[in-house]
Amino acid sequence: MAVTIHQISPVAHLPLALGVVRKLKIAALIDTFCPPHPAHVLSCGRGVEALLLAILDGHHALYKVGARLEERGMFPLLQPGLTRSSLHDDRLGQILDGLFAVHLHRVFGAIALQALEVYALSTPWLHQDTTTITLYGGPMRRSPTRAQCPSCLVLRMGTAKMGVMIFSRCS
Repeated sequence: MAVTIHQISPVAHLPLALGVVRKLKIAALIDTFCPPHPAHVLSCGRGVEALLLAILDGHHALYKVGARLEERGMFPLLQPGLTRSSLHDDRLGQILDGLFAVHLHRVFGAIALQALEVYALSTPWLHQDTTTITLYGGPMRRSPTRAQCPSCLVLRMGTAKMGVMIFSRCS
């Protein structure tokens, strides 16, 4: 039996990376934050998949994403009927703007929770990165002490004596 090969593409590690991204259902998750628009061929989720693959391939410039993934033969794996013109830098920029508009930390948090669930990872530690804390409301001058309000919940960042109160709730 003879096998005819019509095209050979140097896909390298990209199908493996795409498989992990698809197992986590990242595109569908992102599309819940940024719903697809009928006028766009490429949804935000599929666009993020393309960006991830391009970054993992070593190309970060938006205008090179379409050309590089086309060279790698990744279009049929990304989305049937996808063309290089659908992966232009303006559309990829719109996708990044859309992610920023829905608060990127919410998207990252949802993806992290999805990874914990899919791979059944335990979470014995809680890491709080203070660079991602969002503060709302006016400044609080003083936090109540336990003697003043025994039912108050106060969250303070810093040392026991010197710190910044970031949350206070009295019931």
